[in-house]
Amino acid sequence: MHTEAQEHRSDAWSDDNSSSTSSTQHKRRKHAAFGMVLARALLLGIFVISLLTSLTPWGQAAARASFILPSLLLASEPLPLQVAGEPITHTQQAVPAKHGTLYLDIYAPTTTPLFAKERQGILLLPGVGDQRQVPQLINLSQTLARSGLVVMNMTTSTLLQDTVTAQDIDDVVQAFQLLVARPELQGQHCGMIAFSAGVPLVTAAAANQYIRARVAYVTAFGGYYNAETLLETFGRRAVSFDGQTSPWQPTAYALEVLTNVTTETLPENERTMVRQALGPYGTPLTSAELEQLSSPARAIYALLGGKEPGRVVQNMAALTPEMRSQLRGLSPVPILKMCARPFTCFMTATMPSCHLPRHAPLIEIYHTSIIPMNTLSFISSTTLRYARIYRSCRSLAMELNSLTYLFKSSRPRRSDFI
Repeated sequence: MHTEAQEHRSDAWSDDNSSSTSSTQHKRRKHAAFGMVLARALLLGIFVISLLTSLTPWGQAAARASFILPSLLLASEPLPLQVAGEPITHTQQAVPAKHGTLYLDIYAPTTTPLFAKERQGILLLPGVGDQRQVPQLINLSQTLARSGLVVMNMTTSTLLQDTVTAQDIDDVVQAFQLLVARPELQGQHCGMIAFSAGVPLVTAAAANQYIRARVAYVTAFGGYYNAETLLETFGRRAVSFDGQTSPWQPTAYALEVLTNVTTETLPENERTMVRQALGPYGTPLTSAELEQLSSPARAIYALLGGKEPGRVVQNMAALTPEMRSQLRGLSPVPILKMCARPFTCFMTATMPSCHLPRHAPLIEIYHTSIIPMNTLSFISSTTLRYARIYRSCRSLAMELNSLTYLFKSSRPRRSDFI
C-alpha cells in the first residue's frame, strides 16, 4: 500500500513536471517567435530607411542634415563625420572685385562623387567684420564640406571695415559666379546663406539677373526686413513684434555698424563727430557741438543714440534723400518679390543686433518661410556665437526639417516647407 501511494505520487509529480516543462517550452517558443518577428521588422525598417537615404533626394538630404544639425547646435564637428566623413581641403583666395577685394575661404571635398552632378554648393556670408578665423564658423564650414557640400565663405574690403554698402551686392554676385563655375558644380543650383547684416546683400544678389536662375535657395539668420524700420527701432529703443512693444537695446557692435552705414554720406567733419560720439568709448555731444551739426546729422545722431524716442517720425523726415536711398538699397523688402527661389529666415523677437518686424506681410506676399529660433539663437557680434539649446523636441524637428530642405539635392520648388 505504501509503495503504491509513493508510485502514485511519483507519477503525479512526473505529470506535473512534464506539464510545467511543456508550458515553459511553449512560452519560450512564443517569445522566440515574437523576437524573430520584431527582428525582421527592425531589419525591414533599416532596409527601407537605408534605401530611402541612398536613392531618394529627400532621404539623402535627411541623412546629411542629421549629421549637420549637431554641428549647428553644439558648435563641434560630429564624431561620425570626423571618422567617416569625406576628406576636405581648405583654400583661401583674394580676388580683385569691382569695389575692392573679394576674400574667399573654400572648403571642398577631395573625393569624386559616385554619381554625376551629386555635389551641391553653398555661398556663405557671415556678416560684417572679419569672421574668417572664428572657430564656430570654421567648424560649420568643415562639417558641411565633410558631408559632401562645397562651401565658399566670403567677405569684402568694405565688410572688413565694419560697414555695409549696396556696392557689396556686386561682390556677392561675383563670388556666386565663382562658386557655380567650379568644375564639380557645373550645371548645379547652389544655395546662399547669410547672417545678420549680410542678409540684404545676399537677398539682392539672389535677384540679380545674371545668377538668379542658378540660385537654389536663400537662407537668412538674424537679418532684418527693412533698414528704415530698423533705424526707427534704434530711435525708439523699443521693438514691436506681433502687436506687442517691449524695451530693446542694440548691441554696441550693431550700433557701430549702423552708425558707419548711415553717416557715410555726411560731410567728413560731421561724420567723424557722430561716429566718435556714438563709438564704444565716445561721450555724448554737447549742446554747442549739436549746434554745429546740420539738420540731417542731428537727426541721425538722435535716431542712432535713442536721444529722442518721441520724435522718431520727425527725425526720419529730416534725413537727406541720399540717406534714405542708401537705406532702401540695403533693405530686403523691395527685392524679395524678384527672388526666383525660396527665402527662409531664422529670426527671434528679441535679437540684440537686428530684428525682422512686420513679418506677416513677408509670409503672405512673398511666400517666405519665417522660422522662429526656438532652438537656436544666432547673434551677430564681433564673433559668430552659436547659442542655446532648448528642450523642445518640436523645435529640433523643425530645425531638422529646415536643414533637410536646404541641403536636398534636387532643384527646390517655390513653396513653404514648414
